[in-house]
Order: sequence, then C-alpha cells, then structure tokens
Amino acid sequence: MIGYRGREHPGEEREFDRRAGSIGMCSITADAGVDRQRRGFVAAGGALLALLSVGLIGSARAQTPYLTDLFSATTIDDALAVLGSIPVSDAAVDLALPGVVEDGAVVPVRVSSTLDDVEEIYVLVPSNPYPVAVRFEIPDGTEPFISIRLKLAETGTVYAVVRAKGRLYSRVAETRVTVGGCV
Repeated sequence: MIGYRGREHPGEEREFDRRAGSIGMCSITADAGVDRQRRGFVAAGGALLALLSVGLIGSARAQTPYLTDLFSATTIDDALAVLGSIPVSDAAVDLALPGVVEDGAVVPVRVSSTLDDVEEIYVLVPSNPYPVAVRFEIPDGTEPFISIRLKLAETGTVYAVVRAKGRLYSRVAETRVTVGGCV
C-alpha cells in the first residue's frame, strides 16, 4: 500500500488484485502489525456487552425478587415486612444526622455499628414516596460504617437498620427540613 508521499509502508507486500480489472489496483496481503490476540479480546468483550444489554446474562443478585420488593415498597411497614421482622432498637447502632437542615435535597447521614458480623445496613425514610433509601452489603472483616447524602421530602424520622447474625437492629433520629432556612 502506498502511504504518504508515495512511500510503501514497511512490512507490507503488494499483490495485484485481479478482480479490480485495472492496473495499479492492489490489495494488502501482509498482517500490517495487527495484534490478533487483541482483536479477539475486543470481539469477545463486544459479544459480552451485547449479551448483557439484551438481558441474556446478568447478575443473579440484581434479579432477586427480594430486592425488587424491598425497593418498591411504598410504606415503612411494607419495607419491614420484606426485611423479615421488626428491628429491635439497640444502642450498638449509631445514626448521626443534623437536627435541622435548610435543604432537604442534601442531608448528610452517617450510620455505624459496634455489633459483630454485620451483614447489611439499610437507611429508611418513611416520609419519602419509597421509604427504603439505600441498602449496603458489608463484607466480612469490614468496619460497618456508611456516610451518605439523602434527599428528604419533608420533616420526619430516619431509620438506620442493621442486619447482624440474621437479626435486625435499628436506631431512629428526627430531622427538621426548613424552607429557605427559616426555622
């Protein structure tokens, strides 16, 4: 193949293309430095993405009805029923949030626990249209601590629910959302 300024690219061989029917038409027969392994990897990645996008393969966790029911619950009672039991209030669960916030769109919330074998941490807000705001899985050996920003629809309570050793423990705190910073 003739490159810029009429020079041939190194490592390429020229062969006349008999199908072209014209003198001077040629095709490249050399590999021209193409990495076959890389090309195969890119093709396999594209096939995987195509299967993921049409839903033929996916995460089994994301398809569990438990999570779908949990996050589609519209009342706090429905959410607790999906969780399996009513949590016991425990001082080992710490919930920290401001007592008064000016803007309900950005409310800082921290949850931690001194319980052993914490499996999950949930934050529930009964005044929101869907009370389950967030769910975290806590891997073994990890400190059970989360810090997030929530959107609160109005003044109300926030529940921190911790699942440890198969049981639910909770802590409740109230916050007041003001409009325009007026209390």
